[in-house]
Amino acid sequence: MSNILNKLFYIFLLLTILTISIKPVFSQETHYIVTVNINGEINYGTQYLLEEALSEAEKLDAPLIMILDTPGGLLDSANNMIKLIRNSNVPVIGYVYPAGAQAWSAGTLILLATHIAAMAPGTLIGAAQPVLYDPTTGTFKPINESKIINPIVGIITTLAEDRGRNKTAAELFVRKNLYLTAEKALKYHVIEVIALNMDDLINKIDGWTVKLDNGREYVLRTKGAVLYHYSGSIRVYVVKALSDPIINSLVATLGVLMLIFGLLSGHYLVVPLAIGLIILSLIGTGFSINAVSLALLVIGAVALAIELFTPGFGVLGFTGIILIALSIALLPMLNPGWLISPSYQATLFWTGISLGIGLGAFTGFILYKIIKVKKQPPKLTTVPEGSVGKAIDNIGPNNPGFVIVEGEYWKAISDEEIHKGDKIVVIGKEGPLLKVRKISIHMEKEK
Repeated sequence: MSNILNKLFYIFLLLTILTISIKPVFSQETHYIVTVNINGEINYGTQYLLEEALSEAEKLDAPLIMILDTPGGLLDSANNMIKLIRNSNVPVIGYVYPAGAQAWSAGTLILLATHIAAMAPGTLIGAAQPVLYDPTTGTFKPINESKIINPIVGIITTLAEDRGRNKTAAELFVRKNLYLTAEKALKYHVIEVIALNMDDLINKIDGWTVKLDNGREYVLRTKGAVLYHYSGSIRVYVVKALSDPIINSLVATLGVLMLIFGLLSGHYLVVPLAIGLIILSLIGTGFSINAVSLALLVIGAVALAIELFTPGFGVLGFTGIILIALSIALLPMLNPGWLISPSYQATLFWTGISLGIGLGAFTGFILYKIIKVKKQPPKLTTVPEGSVGKAIDNIGPNNPGFVIVEGEYWKAISDEEIHKGDKIVVIGKEGPLLKVRKISIHMEKEK
């Protein structure tokens, strides 16, 4: 077993060295376009998806095309996404696509924040009046209070003014729930382009000069560019799931119930898992993901450390592994300062995935074998008659004790008094007990 582990370690070390030492090939003459789908509800997961996609686009110095199809979502997440777009070092193009898609409410705010706004025929934008969701009835109630409406109007009209778009229409999106088709949005100067599909959009915006919020003027070179679609890391999918109100409430409720059960019943082994679930549920409230990741890592490490000092491999061990795996999944992506091509990124990604799956499967197989062996009942081996050993305890007719024979400890009985340290010889077996006799000096001389 140790030989196999050594071989696997050296293979892993060799692959790691090769991965680091190979120099990526990046053509400075090739132009790239990064695309990302912003669909479904706008939440904290969507926010992190845009952040990661912008990071990829900035590494390639490529424009980012956001393909929008959303009913809206959290205003807090939409505001954070607007800040990401404003602070971007590359142009961000918003494209409502395909036909039948819409960018309602928070999606409209995000679209108006982009440097170029585009729509496909048959799509809709607008209806940005905020609403209040009542979880007890499952209904939405429009909000008309000026204290809430006016700041949103200020945000959307400022975006429209900065991008040279229709401020009146932008205000009506919020105050009157105005909605527009692609044709009307172009007519009223809310968007810049109507494109039938992605190829049409790429051809129409080629050569445009975009002035970013940081003052940089970026000339789009989109014709013949390589499309690189970014779908998000595991971190994004975990945050998206936990930002869903139903899933988030289930995780929080389960964690609280497990914590109460564990404390009241004395089953303290489930407490670390319960605390981990409660901490995970905080993600849906906008709590710092980095802090959650660190907390899960600490709890998981403590659970594994406690498992080392307890017999077997049980709840604490699996809890530690699960929490540490979740903490790694929630870690932010590294942003190296050098550029690599999308094809090389894919190679690195699948290399890492293959190594992770292989080592994970091997670890799981080892754990399975350990648990299987621990569950097996002890097997009694036989000791040949005439085997010589040594008494560990005082042994007598009614006083069984331990002896060591051929390096193994056995419980033994004897018809005579045997003292600790005396040499013994096996003369038989009674069930699980060895029957032994003391070796006298006369017997040793005869041998």
